[in-house]
Amino acid sequence: MKGPGIKDYMNALTKCKEEAHQQGKTCIEINSKQLHQKISPNHATMPTCCQAMYKQMLSGDEIIERPKGTTGFGSHLTIRFYVDTLEGREPLHPQKKRGRPAKSEEEKAAARKAKLKHSTQDLCSLLKSWLGEHGWEYVEEKGIIDAHSADKRWIINVQGIKRGRKQPLPIKLSEILTQMEDASADYSMAFNDSIAYRRQWQEIPQSVKERLHMSVILADKKGNIVKI
Repeated sequence: MKGPGIKDYMNALTKCKEEAHQQGKTCIEINSKQLHQKISPNHATMPTCCQAMYKQMLSGDEIIERPKGTTGFGSHLTIRFYVDTLEGREPLHPQKKRGRPAKSEEEKAAARKAKLKHSTQDLCSLLKSWLGEHGWEYVEEKGIIDAHSADKRWIINVQGIKRGRKQPLPIKLSEILTQMEDASADYSMAFNDSIAYRRQWQEIPQSVKERLHMSVILADKKGNIVKI
């Protein structure tokens, strides 16, 4: 049988405080061990008991004795609740909203930046910056980067995250085969780094990759570029 929940403890605490207020008392001291024995003598619900006591604290209330250990829960927790004024006082520990806490504007901006790194457009920008650092000149149109360096040509098909079902690398490669018009050029597919793409690329015979002058470029979440 399930033991008492936090609402049971909070209701009991509210009743104690209201009764003390009606009796004209200034404060009452409540100990977690005594409250637990009163509400839940047959169930081990001490953490729930302590949580309820913390939640019932209003501004001005004091912790007289803290539990032993680092959890904040235990039979030694004793709180002095002031009951002469129960209204107009703010909770000492505001109730947390469900789910993850709201992000700051800086965290939101960082999240947007990280998300952009996964899109085709931003992956193109990352690759173009990387190519420029390595002495390549390039033009880009609709996710295709045509790069030139000395007498070399390098055509990169950028495959960022798109809507719809993810296609395995061999299917993407078969689609790109129809675009390989320059037999002297090197070709690459660019992806956001993933274990699946690395494994699928390794499964393609090395002789096939060499005949096609084909490689894979992977970009991790930090913007690091790896050519395989």
